[in-house]
Amino acid sequence: MLMAGGYYRFLDHMTDAVIEAHGASLEEAFEQAARGLNDTMIDLAEVRPDREIEIDAEGHDLESLLFDWLDKVMLLLVADGIVTSDFSVRIRKERDDRYTLHGVVRGEKLDLSRHKYKVEIKAVTYHEMVVRQEQDGGATVRFLLDL
Repeated sequence: MLMAGGYYRFLDHMTDAVIEAHGASLEEAFEQAARGLNDTMIDLAEVRPDREIEIDAEGHDLESLLFDWLDKVMLLLVADGIVTSDFSVRIRKERDDRYTLHGVVRGEKLDLSRHKYKVEIKAVTYHEMVVRQEQDGGATVRFLLDL
């Protein structure tokens, strides 16, 4: 799905969902990854964002940062019943070499009469996870969702 220069796509997998997301920056790739995760569960075309929620994530490397970010985005829907469709993140490398992410997500309360529920995600995994930064500043991430 193409969005603001970045995109995400679903790769073939026998039983789970593998998502590859690309952006002109690492931040945009993480934003697209979150869109892909939510698009796995809910048809995002029906989401009308009426609230903003801040999410903070951290990791000792970029893979653990991606895992923490996606896990927290998924928990918004699974635990809090908030479906999100719009994401903005800022990533920083701290002095102690760990990474932090501050995200603002926009979404609305899940309404099954309007939101088409596709499939349940059991967990975000590290299996097949890749975070690749390009010399031109772009980035690609890939991850597997256990369905």
